[in-house]
Amino acid sequence: MKIVAAAAACLLLGLCPEAWCLDAAQLRSLSSAGLVHQVRVQQCTDKELDALLPELQRRFPVFDDRVKALAQMYLGAPYVSDPLTNEAADWFPYRDTNCTMYILYIEAFAGSRCTAEAREHMRLLHYRGGRVGFTGRYHFTEDRITDPANTYFAEATEKYVRDPQSLRRIALELNRKKDGSLLFGDRLGRWTKKVAFSYVPRAGFTPQMLAPFPRVLGIAFVKKANWDQGLIVGHEGLLIDGDLYHSSVRRGVIVEKNYLKDGFPVSQWEGIILFQLIPKKPAENTGICR
Repeated sequence: MKIVAAAAACLLLGLCPEAWCLDAAQLRSLSSAGLVHQVRVQQCTDKELDALLPELQRRFPVFDDRVKALAQMYLGAPYVSDPLTNEAADWFPYRDTNCTMYILYIEAFAGSRCTAEAREHMRLLHYRGGRVGFTGRYHFTEDRITDPANTYFAEATEKYVRDPQSLRRIALELNRKKDGSLLFGDRLGRWTKKVAFSYVPRAGFTPQMLAPFPRVLGIAFVKKANWDQGLIVGHEGLLIDGDLYHSSVRRGVIVEKNYLKDGFPVSQWEGIILFQLIPKKPAENTGICR
C-alpha cells in the first residue's frame, strides 16, 4: 500500500520523471516492489513493453499478482473520454485509458509475453468475433461479460453473495431506449440484446452481504438513470484485494482506494454487478512473440 500511495502521489503532484519505462537490463536490476513503483505502462513504447511483459510473467507467475502489478503500474494515467477516436489506425491505444479500457488493457497484458500478443488478446476480448471496428466492438459491459463467445470475462454476482434474496433484478434490451428508438441510432445497425442481471443494491449494503471472493474481480456499477436509455452499467473497475482500482472521471486519473465499506453506501450508484477476469496463458512457440 505504501508503494502504491507513493507512486500515486508522485504522479498526481507532477513530481515524477516524464517517462517511466525501462529496458530489460534495468528491469532485471529492480526488486519486484521497485518495478511496480517505477514503471508506468502508459509511458512505455511497444519495444519497452516487449521487455516488461515477460519480466512480469517471470516475477508474478500467479495471474492475480500480475493483474495487481499491472493495475498499480497504471496508477496516475490520465482519464480519456474516448480513447478510440482513431480506432481504424489504432484500436489498442494502451496509453489512453477510461474505465473500460483500463480493465481491457490489464486483461490483455496479463496473458501476454509481448505487445503483439497483447494486441491479439485485445482484438478477441473487445471485438465480437475479432472483427475490429465500431460495429464489431463490445459497446456494453453487460454484453461483454455475458456473451459465451467472449472467453475473457464472466458475470459472477450470485456466486459472491451470502444471501441470494438480498439481490435485486433488472432486465432490459440493450441499445433499446424506452421510446423504442436505438441508443446508437443506426451506427450498430439494428443490433439489440435482451439481458437480465442480478445486482447487489446500494440501499442497506454492508460488506458482510458479500461472500468471500477472489483477490481479483471486476465490478460494474448499476446506474438507474441509464435504464430508459437501454443500458444498465454506468462505470466499471477492478476489486483487487478488496480495494477499488478505476479510471476516475472526477479525479481525471486512475486511482486506488478502499471503497466497499465507506464509498459504495454513499455513492450515486443503484448497485454493483461482479464479474470474473478469466486468465489466459501466454502462447508458447507460436511465433507471435519474436
